[in-house]
Amino acid sequence: MRAGVGAFALRDGLPIVLEPAASEADDRTADRLRSVVSERCDVALSIEGHAEADDLGPRIELRRRTGAGLPEQGYRLSISPVRVEVVAGGAPGLRYAVETLRQLLPENGRIPTCEIEDAPDFRYRGVMLDVSRGKVPTIEAVRDVIDLCARMKLNVLMLYTEHTFRFRRHPEIGEGASPLDAADMRALDAYAAQNHVELVPTLQSLGHMRHILKIPTYRSLAETDRLWTLAPVDPNTYKLLADLYAEYLPNFRSNLFNANCDEPYDLGSGRSAERSRELGPGGLFLEHVRRVRDLASAHGKRTLVWGDVVHQHPARTTEIDRDLVLLDWWYEAQGDFDRVKRFAENGIEFWVCPGTSTWNCLFPRIENAEQNIARYAEAGRRHGAAGLVNTDWGDHGHYNLQGYSWMGYAWGAQQAWSGDEDPATFDRAFSQTVFDDASGNAAKLYRQLGAVHDVGQRLMNGSLLQFIFFDDLGSSLYAVAGDRRKLRSAASRLEKLRKKIAAAGAHFSGEPRAHDEMVYAADASEFAARKGLAALDWLAWWKRPAGLDARGRRALARRLRKLADEQGRLGRRLKKLWLARAGAGGFEVTAGRLSGSVRGLRAAAGALEKNRPPATAPPAAFDFSTAYRALTAGIDSGPELP
Repeated sequence: MRAGVGAFALRDGLPIVLEPAASEADDRTADRLRSVVSERCDVALSIEGHAEADDLGPRIELRRRTGAGLPEQGYRLSISPVRVEVVAGGAPGLRYAVETLRQLLPENGRIPTCEIEDAPDFRYRGVMLDVSRGKVPTIEAVRDVIDLCARMKLNVLMLYTEHTFRFRRHPEIGEGASPLDAADMRALDAYAAQNHVELVPTLQSLGHMRHILKIPTYRSLAETDRLWTLAPVDPNTYKLLADLYAEYLPNFRSNLFNANCDEPYDLGSGRSAERSRELGPGGLFLEHVRRVRDLASAHGKRTLVWGDVVHQHPARTTEIDRDLVLLDWWYEAQGDFDRVKRFAENGIEFWVCPGTSTWNCLFPRIENAEQNIARYAEAGRRHGAAGLVNTDWGDHGHYNLQGYSWMGYAWGAQQAWSGDEDPATFDRAFSQTVFDDASGNAAKLYRQLGAVHDVGQRLMNGSLLQFIFFDDLGSSLYAVAGDRRKLRSAASRLEKLRKKIAAAGAHFSGEPRAHDEMVYAADASEFAARKGLAALDWLAWWKRPAGLDARGRRALARRLRKLADEQGRLGRRLKKLWLARAGAGGFEVTAGRLSGSVRGLRAAAGALEKNRPPATAPPAAFDFSTAYRALTAGIDSGPELP
């Protein structure tokens, strides 16, 4: 970018000039520009086609030039006092140039003169949104995500699906889960395509199959009685997948298909054990992926799968078929991001897949997400990744609300397009792009709320505050990991921050629903800190009942009952916010966790009032394996740890 002198002044009636050969996509891009100018500057532009434009006076020209030294997604933007000229390598580049104009556009309609040449670092840039762990977004909510992707120059969206699609030939799958159907997908696919976003079909095809395998009709297809992984030795496994693909894949115009196939924890340990021994370590996975690839190929799709199992068997990397694409994932700030070098050295196309750090949190771990995304993006650039897809999971009920993810999406878009940016510049751009907030204050509040997670023992892939929020005091498996000093500090910070967020509604005018979600996140986080402090007092009495007199027991019991009432109200608020963007299906998982916490608080209060501590011994220290097994068993959404 080179800055110039002066400005191009917009005025009513000024033409947006398209060439005679302009396509429908170009017309939509011009209309997008006209709408943006009308909204931001209250100026009405005219869209016109002209074979010649030099004698038109002040104007905005939108041109496509194949072979002009620009990739399809690249563009040149030249702004002088008399003309705005956009030359793009293809229709997507033209749209991206308009989004850049949107960022440059001041309310007074005087666009600063400059020259910009721009193109993305990664061909594929996008988001994967989990629609299977509880929350299934409404069509309107997915359209909102597509709109945001387009504004951020993201061109891929995946909706991670295990069971939340309505199959006519298998109606039991997804029953009661508010599933999307073929008509929904076709409508979303068309809407995404109009915005230069590729809706890539995404259907789990090996592990993570519990939602389907627990249905009696499909139970016989499980590898083991853990009901987690499909059995590759059962021919009916591929009959089922063929049926599902035949209904699902034709609704997408993308020639890609993400079959997932990640974390098949019990693969080869049950019905397929003998076949696994025959093929050697990793061989059963390779055989399954090839069969999945062939099924998808019959529908004209190229198959993508996650790379975790490939990393577990590095000696067999050379056997990966080169028509497959590997998706490499890791979600912590620290990690071996350069491990993708192995894929590059073997000529395997791969994408890097960091995460938004929203799941297992009451609000995202913003710093972790930014470091994770930036380090993966840099490794992807070094080793030739074709894409970067930012994952937005919903582990253990997907109670994390959609607006929490916007900053992670934006940082992923920044990294996928051109890498690091000055934080203050990024914050202003994020706030302006998402919330119409030129001050950057919205981003500052995201960062401040996203920084409050250290309340005791650090956990991988989650925030202790969230686990304390849902913890049942009857077992106190997570509360025992809290630190009293850190919990007090967090509660104090969150109380002050909640007031700042609540008073900042004007900074979220472009997306007021996200403001409501952030206020809830602040309230839930502050509640969790106070619950953690009360839980430590409860644990101290449980360990040494004589240490608390009758008056102290009554006071603590009142605190716990008050917390139970408060969490009930938080649960009702959460449901209302959930239903604003998603169907009702799946909320029962989160409702069950909330109810368990409320019951635990009331039961603990009752034990204090009766001076009867639980007969079992309290946990002596935090044990992640025990706590995680209890969690997954309680919500029936995942396997035991291997």
